[in-house]
Amino acid sequence: MSSLASPLRLGPVELRNRVVAAPMERNYCDHHGIPTDHYVRRLAAVATGGTALVYAEAAFVRADGRVRPRQLAADEDTTIAGLRRLADTVHEAGALFGMQLVHGGRLAKAAVSGYQPVAPSPVVATVIDGDLPGQLEPDDIADLAARYADAARRSADAGADVISLHAAHGYLLAQFLSPRTNQRTDRYGDPALFLREVITAVRDAVPGLAVGIRVSAHEGLPDGLDVEATLGILQRAGVSELDFVDVSAGCYEAGQWITPPGEFPRGVHAEAAARFRALGPPVGVAGRIVDGATAQEIISRGEADFVTVARALHADPEWTRKVLNGQKPRPCISCNYCTDALRTGEPVGCAVAPEAAGALPIAAPVTGKPGVLVVGGGPAGLEAARVAAAHGYRTRLAERRETLGGALGLAAQLHEYPEYRHIIDWYTGELAEAKVAVELGTTLSAADIAGQPEEIIVLATGMPRAVPRLPGASPGRVRGLLEWLAEETVAEDEYVVWGADRNGTALADHLATAGARVTLVGAEPELAHDVGPRAKILPLARLTGDPKVRLVLGAVLTAVEPEHIHVRHSGGETAVIPASGPVLVSVDAADAVNPVAGIRAVAPEKTVVAVGDAAGEGGWSALAVRHAALTMHRLAGGERR
Repeated sequence: MSSLASPLRLGPVELRNRVVAAPMERNYCDHHGIPTDHYVRRLAAVATGGTALVYAEAAFVRADGRVRPRQLAADEDTTIAGLRRLADTVHEAGALFGMQLVHGGRLAKAAVSGYQPVAPSPVVATVIDGDLPGQLEPDDIADLAARYADAARRSADAGADVISLHAAHGYLLAQFLSPRTNQRTDRYGDPALFLREVITAVRDAVPGLAVGIRVSAHEGLPDGLDVEATLGILQRAGVSELDFVDVSAGCYEAGQWITPPGEFPRGVHAEAAARFRALGPPVGVAGRIVDGATAQEIISRGEADFVTVARALHADPEWTRKVLNGQKPRPCISCNYCTDALRTGEPVGCAVAPEAAGALPIAAPVTGKPGVLVVGGGPAGLEAARVAAAHGYRTRLAERRETLGGALGLAAQLHEYPEYRHIIDWYTGELAEAKVAVELGTTLSAADIAGQPEEIIVLATGMPRAVPRLPGASPGRVRGLLEWLAEETVAEDEYVVWGADRNGTALADHLATAGARVTLVGAEPELAHDVGPRAKILPLARLTGDPKVRLVLGAVLTAVEPEHIHVRHSGGETAVIPASGPVLVSVDAADAVNPVAGIRAVAPEKTVVAVGDAAGEGGWSALAVRHAALTMHRLAGGERR
């Protein structure tokens, strides 16, 4: 038995293995903070998938500490019934159920909670355009300690086995710990005092439960806490008397450490976590633990006693069972779509897992039905083919390029996206196991498709893209971004990128990282305007800090000369800018044409559907893949369009 599979005792409870499902927030509650049916299903899936301890998300302990409209509530007795549903479904699958308790402090907003936020000191969280928090008075601090205890008691009444105090990532407990946010001159200027009082109150409230803490090993900022300072505060706060310490890192101002991007090494916080073993209790660690080998190495090296997994279990709830059995889970690609999707207020999906955003239709596998031809091997096409085969259809996939993956596969070449290739490899293996016939280098016209034997045609070709015509451009100098990625590598000293959306920004970052000079022209006033803040922290920092990069925002490219480009700014003024080299374009020249109508015109007897970007349901892999899955489940259920 591997050490990852071995049991572990945390105070009064025993984990069946060393994998813990992190308290990941996903907008799965209603607006009263009560878990929905989808929440119950998703936790059940993780527990059934073999994970030892399954947390709900961080639940707010007092109403003025609510950070998001659909955050889990534990502030009143009326929440107990909903929490019990989560606990019961986790227990039925043989796992332990954990509650993490939190107050947002200065990260809460009046627009969400209905109250002015409170904090140790009136320090505004400018990174989220936060409100000015009121400074907590000593009697209110005492009330907050009691509220943590009350929430712990409710959690116990609901059936929780484990309580975790959220003292990481810049929430209220962490705000007391950090000199950036605790500027008090009274006794609560001692960063350890409030945490010690909360620990004591919670321990007294739930003496039969395992109680631990989640901490940021460091804040990730020059003026923030480092590992040494954090350890010293935790020692004085009485953390050594707890049942476990779960180590993460970062704060909202350094969010790349909270949900590390794919550029960061796997198990990025493990070395820091090892330092926390000096406190005494068992140590867990989070951060880019996306595969079984990384998890096993962390445990085997003694850097931690358990691993806390969030995004990888969001991508595949059976991750634990699969890694313990030596199988390959559906891989998390560390794109941070899930993290940034929290801002939408809708149930959070996943770039690789279509069921994450909501239940998919159920249809029985079919037999003796006509075949399915999927045209296009990007994420939507791969998912469509996988689901079709799972429903029993004879399935064939035709892709015009010599490789699978579509735009996602091309993006996998970029510096920012090193994990993308793993989902394409996973799909390749899944299709092979399902005996899907994959034909690469195959271009099919409408007439060709009409002559194919399959009755059901699934178009996953994306929307046609055209490169705008630019006056003065020599032949071949202006090229589409995807066309260039499919055929070229960084070989020139200078490039112009037109289009500062996430694709253009990622390409500009890639070129600059390779040493080229880059002029990036974009119509929007900000870089990667179509990406949430967490997913673009690192590329934006590189682009804005690189002297070889010229950013021309709020402008469009109008003409090209051998050594110059012409741009027109949003206010109407024009400029001529020195710039040479290839012009790579991430804007579209014209309205796209829906490809379905052309196929239906020449093959009226066939069922023709489009999925993903070809159906206007793309832009993000998460949206395209979910649309493909929904479409194929509905087809299998008898729906024809």
